[in-house]
Amino acid sequence: MPAPRLSWPKRLTCAFFVLTPVVLALAVPLYQRTTPELAGIPFFYWFQMAMAVAAASGCGITYFLAFRNEPEGMEAP
Repeated sequence: MPAPRLSWPKRLTCAFFVLTPVVLALAVPLYQRTTPELAGIPFFYWFQMAMAVAAASGCGITYFLAFRNEPEGMEAP
């Protein structure tokens, strides 16, 4: 089954949701510090965990946007 064709606004929205956490996680100088702490965990570590959750959420949102109009019987084999 070919991938669905998305309009440009949807493509940009999907790219935003997927790429934002990745770019933020790669920008180490933005979070290279220990304060503030969250439950005793330094900022450097909990920010990376938050970006992993944000990336997973972004992938889920992108999947929903790309495939929400698929007919029910069009699942992959």
